[in-house]
Amino acid sequence: MKIIRDALIIAWINGWIAATRGWIWVVASSVSPVSFLIILAIYGGLDGLKWGLVGGFIWTIASNGISLIGDATYYRLGIKYQSMLTAAPVSPAGYALGLALSSFIFALPTLGVYLAILLWVGVQFLTPLTLYALSALWLASAGIGFTLSSFIKHMRYAWALPQILSAVFTVGAPVYYPATAFPTPYLGVLLPTGASAVLIQHSTGLHPYPQTLLISAAAALALQSVAGLYFLFKLARWRHP
Repeated sequence: MKIIRDALIIAWINGWIAATRGWIWVVASSVSPVSFLIILAIYGGLDGLKWGLVGGFIWTIASNGISLIGDATYYRLGIKYQSMLTAAPVSPAGYALGLALSSFIFALPTLGVYLAILLWVGVQFLTPLTLYALSALWLASAGIGFTLSSFIKHMRYAWALPQILSAVFTVGAPVYYPATAFPTPYLGVLLPTGASAVLIQHSTGLHPYPQTLLISAAAALALQSVAGLYFLFKLARWRHP
């Protein structure tokens, strides 16, 4: 399909080439999750290390999706890259999906390290439930990031907003702690990071949850990812307002 081809080309240009030439951004995207990981490992031992790795995996995927706010705004307002593509036979859906894939490429080295350590410490991470949770989280966070970028009219807001949202989506959701810390654990699935964390924590054995909560988390994450795709393809503005 043309959309897939457009997305892969844009991801190669803005993701692979940019990551290999600007490796400092790959390192920068991993600093905050790694900081949490070190603290949890020091004070929590092996269990803390596992929580830090799982939480870091979720945080890295979500924050890279949300960081599309800065990238997409810069391409639209800073260097007029999006305006150039409007004159080319590139679909809005292909462009949006390509930017989402680009941000995921930047996260791959960090995710690879996390995965290797998780497998080394004996965590069964690559389960169908975990893969579903991570894929849906990526779609939801990328949809949020790209859509919000289309409503920003000044570059000075484009870099601050992702940091605020990343903190809200990570600290305000049970990413590094169990959902039972809330008055009701069902509050933990309101954000895509929380819904994903509930499924992954249960799947990896970090914290058991009742079946009803798992069903609620899976359903919430499905709705959030579908909404992310809809926003990504339909509501995001293509041309400069």
